[in-house]
Amino acid sequence: MLPERKWETEPLLRLVFGVCFCLSIGALLTSAVLPKDALATQEGKFFFFVSNSVLLHGGTLLLVSIFLREHGVGWREGFGFRRAGFLGILALAFVGVVAALPVALMLQHLSALGMKAVSVQPEVQVVVQTLQQTQTLQQRLFFAFVAILGAPVVEEILFRGILYPALKQRGWPQLALWGTSFLFALTHANTATFLPLTFFAMVLVFLYERTGNLLAPILTHSLFNAANYCALVFQSELMEFFKLQP
Repeated sequence: MLPERKWETEPLLRLVFGVCFCLSIGALLTSAVLPKDALATQEGKFFFFVSNSVLLHGGTLLLVSIFLREHGVGWREGFGFRRAGFLGILALAFVGVVAALPVALMLQHLSALGMKAVSVQPEVQVVVQTLQQTQTLQQRLFFAFVAILGAPVVEEILFRGILYPALKQRGWPQLALWGTSFLFALTHANTATFLPLTFFAMVLVFLYERTGNLLAPILTHSLFNAANYCALVFQSELMEFFKLQP
């Protein structure tokens, strides 16, 4: 059962426009600060990632706090946060990841095969490319912070905590489910990951509906990203490990 409250239209539109502004201003400021050819370098790509992450995530959390204040509710009331049942929610998050990750990987593999069948070469996400090119421990730690903590918190608040209930409460439950799931996948701007991320978004909606606590999809999202992050960072070590197995 979702928390009992209704998100009003005008504050909702202001929040959406504000998030879009944070997303665009990061790209504009980075383009203005960096030299013309800097974005082609690994350092330039990492600077672009840092600036966009700070502006988007920090700006979104500020906008959400204003949004909640306009509704006269706090974070706990708005998103069902509570300490009771934390271990149960954590266990549910582990189960959700164990169940969703293999299906997501299979859907991504099928998407890649389908793209190749029509002569379209699947491309790796820009963020993943940037991560694979990182050279220092500090850069990888920043990536880990954003992927495992920053992105799950911000994305779950926006997609499951605000947009999904806003549409459902207006009498559009199917649009709420499919629309927010599609939008979540589209924001990652990668064709090969569209299907798996749409599926994963629907799993996150189910967890929020089941628990009424946004902490459940946040933890599931965080564990999902952590698994993918470790697979990317330790890819060569994992391949070598499995080669050694009988």
